[in-house]
Amino acid sequence: MTQIEFYQLNPAGHGYDQVVCKLCQKAWDSKQRTLLLTQSAEQSRHLDKRLWTFVDDSFVPHDIEESDDFVTPILIHDNPDPAGERQLLINLSTSVPNYFAQFERVIELVTEDNKAQARAHYSYYKERGYPLKHVNL
Repeated sequence: MTQIEFYQLNPAGHGYDQVVCKLCQKAWDSKQRTLLLTQSAEQSRHLDKRLWTFVDDSFVPHDIEESDDFVTPILIHDNPDPAGERQLLINLSTSVPNYFAQFERVIELVTEDNKAQARAHYSYYKERGYPLKHVNL
């Protein structure tokens, strides 16, 4: 069963983009193919750029488009085709995608700006019996 994790960001301690990039780095380090589901094409492009520059001495292979010849380890997209085998979904979108259960893990970020949305997502998963974990950052 899919494990759902809610990461509560401390506004004074962790920048949103930095946390997203670190999560992608950890996914890459642990060989988890990841879908980074964004709210918009603009956010996808922004995070694509951030992943190239967030740490000088690391490399996180990612792309905003999937190739037929190569499955990118970190796919950043706002309207993905859920086909393909990926272990981790980092959901930055405003809704719970109907295909979330195909992933081993789903990570939802909770900020001051999206608390109501995060509560709705939490209730959605809980009502369906998914194991939930809360992490304070």
